[in-house]
Amino acid sequence: MLSDLKHPNIVSIVGYCDEKDEKIVVTMYEAKNGSLKEHLNSSNLTWTQRLKICVGVARALSYLHYDEGRGYGVIHLNINNTTILLDENWEPKLSGFKVSIKQSLNRMDQVVLSEPIGTIGYMDPEIGKTKGVTCKSDIYAFGVVLFEILCGRRAYIRSDANRLLAPLVMQHYENETLPDMIHPDLKNQMSRYQISVRSLRIYSETAYSCLKEERAHRPHMLNIVSGLEKALEKALKFQPRPENFGNNLEHLKIELDDIKLATHNFSDTYKTGSSNCYTFYTVELDHFDKENPSSIEGISKSKLFKRHGAVVIKRFLPKVEDHEEELFFTELEVLASVKHHNIVTLIGFCVEGFERILVTEKFSNGFLSDYLGNVKKMHNLTWKKRLKICIDGAHALNYLHYEMDDKKMMIHNNIYPFRFGLDENCRAKIKDFEFAVFLPPNQKDETLYKRTYFKPKYHVDPEYEKTGKLKRESDVYSFGVVMFEILCGRVSWDQIYLKQSEKGLVHVARQKFSNGTAEDIIDPILKEETLKRTHSPIRGANKDSLYTFLKVANQCVAESQDQRPTMNVVLNELEQALVFQVSQVCLCLCIIIGCIYYLNA
Repeated sequence: MLSDLKHPNIVSIVGYCDEKDEKIVVTMYEAKNGSLKEHLNSSNLTWTQRLKICVGVARALSYLHYDEGRGYGVIHLNINNTTILLDENWEPKLSGFKVSIKQSLNRMDQVVLSEPIGTIGYMDPEIGKTKGVTCKSDIYAFGVVLFEILCGRRAYIRSDANRLLAPLVMQHYENETLPDMIHPDLKNQMSRYQISVRSLRIYSETAYSCLKEERAHRPHMLNIVSGLEKALEKALKFQPRPENFGNNLEHLKIELDDIKLATHNFSDTYKTGSSNCYTFYTVELDHFDKENPSSIEGISKSKLFKRHGAVVIKRFLPKVEDHEEELFFTELEVLASVKHHNIVTLIGFCVEGFERILVTEKFSNGFLSDYLGNVKKMHNLTWKKRLKICIDGAHALNYLHYEMDDKKMMIHNNIYPFRFGLDENCRAKIKDFEFAVFLPPNQKDETLYKRTYFKPKYHVDPEYEKTGKLKRESDVYSFGVVMFEILCGRVSWDQIYLKQSEKGLVHVARQKFSNGTAEDIIDPILKEETLKRTHSPIRGANKDSLYTFLKVANQCVAESQDQRPTMNVVLNELEQALVFQVSQVCLCLCIIIGCIYYLNA
């Protein structure tokens, strides 16, 4: 075997001796750091080093199974923690080819009849059923090694009640309690935000897939290599949090058991929405306590249960792998540092095992996106209410841009209707800060920040999308789109606008404003209000108010960032629009009161 195998992660043969009764193989001395077995429980072996060892062995196995230059594949049949040697640089070298089998490349997945071969704890359970082995037998054994490396314990411990590691980790993985099995040093680093949880999750998924009972369900080595390389890439890219990160957030920590209890272990019953990045659950805690008084006895009853009747649980389980941890930590950092009545309130967070969860207030009147396009709901939003929603949003963005403590500045970077929650008084609050970008004090008023996708595209600053140059004016543009949506009563990608322009509402609105026909796009409900003003002047939309609103909205969506107003200017214009509206109502009331007084005089 060794005479034909040449790979940086396989021991190198020097020669052999076959004289008289002597059978000797001479290899390079590749075990200056011993075998993997000696280091499984070592606190000196970092997560990145463990990953590099796994990737090296996976590449060696891929070479054994599929290298076309050799004309045949090799089934190793003795993968375990003693046949993986570690050189002076901790590079793995696969050894132990005494029982290996050659097989033609096109028959690697077919059974080779064989007696049970291997080491207890690593042997493919299918061998007993099929009376033979395939390359998938190596994959099972390698899966066991992967979990040994993750958990820091051997595959077989004779004196242990759970002698075999494989069925134990399978059970924990399926019960979502695998973090309980992870090596204590790795768990400690996870709790201190020092290693990538995404990396651990990808690694665990890959290892679990190797231990599938049926061989057909186990992946090929090429897929395993890809998964482990991705886990290593995440680990290397991960930026550990400062050692003191979270020290001032202890009062906001919520235990995972409490969250699981409240959601019935993340039951779909409580699920209220999901995206590529997270899943939302809404829980009425007062109701939950009344319905399950005994079930919460003995639980820590963290602040989740003590202070709030209804909460939203935001569980970060993204399909967009590049973002996971940065999204969570960005939003946690933002919500823990901002204090404004038009920004969602952070109730707590959970960082346990693989879980990354934020708990925020619930919006009893839903979100702005629930109203747009819904004629019945939009009837409830008078012009005055719509103005106040916009003013609330402008206050929040102006605070982020100019009024934060310590001269911090922030760009929300993802404004659109779903980001506006409405509380019991219809006060608007901005939420979802996972894409927010901090601008440190004294930094030039822009930053380069590339996002891998833009959603929804109709709210993205065209200059930012084109150049990657993100400024506060990028938020202004997005907010301008939302203003037009509120004015028109429809989302910007409504078919009524897409039929006129592939760019949606913004392009249509700018053209109408330029042509002096902007009234054409105003929500018919508002037009009805204006027409009825002679009969019900208190309810009607004031024309000066509408024009002031239209003018500043149009300025917000200018193509060039330099042509857009600041949020402070936008806020002042919106407040002026509200003054026009309220003044009309006040004047009407004065006239009515005067008439009543005159009649009674």
